[in-house]
Amino acid sequence: MAPVLLLEWPQMRRIAISLAFAALAVVATSAAAQDAVFTWVDGSGVRHYSQTAPEGIAYETRNVRDRAVGTEATQAPAPPRAVDQQVCDRAKLSLDQLKSSAPLEMDKDGDGKPDPLTAEDRAAQTRLAEQAVRAYCAPAQ
Repeated sequence: MAPVLLLEWPQMRRIAISLAFAALAVVATSAAAQDAVFTWVDGSGVRHYSQTAPEGIAYETRNVRDRAVGTEATQAPAPPRAVDQQVCDRAKLSLDQLKSSAPLEMDKDGDGKPDPLTAEDRAAQTRLAEQAVRAYCAPAQ
C-alpha cells in the first residue's frame, strides 16, 4: 500500500493561503494583460495601427481585449433585397431544370441559335446555379 501524506492544520492553511494568492495573481495578471495598440492618421488620411508608438506623430492608444465585446452575434440578418430574391428564384428554377432529365439548349457561342447542352455543359451550369443559390438565397431557418 502506498504511503498516505497527512498534513497538519497549519500546513494545510499555509497551502490554502498560497493557492489563494496564486489564483489572485493569475486573475490580476490576465486583467492587466491587455495589449496596447497605437493608431494614427497620416498626411494622406490613411489610418494606421501598430503595437509600437510612432515617433514624432500624434497618436491614440487603444487596448485590445482577448474576447469579443458587443452584441453583433445577436442581430437579426437583414431581409433579402427584391433583386436578390429574383436572382435566387431564377437560380433555383435553373437548378431544377438542370437536374431534370429533360433535354436543354443554350446559346453557347453568342450566335443567337441555341445548341444542345452536353453532359459537361450541364455540370458546369449546375455548379453556377448552385453558387448563385448559395450567394443570393437566404439560408433555411
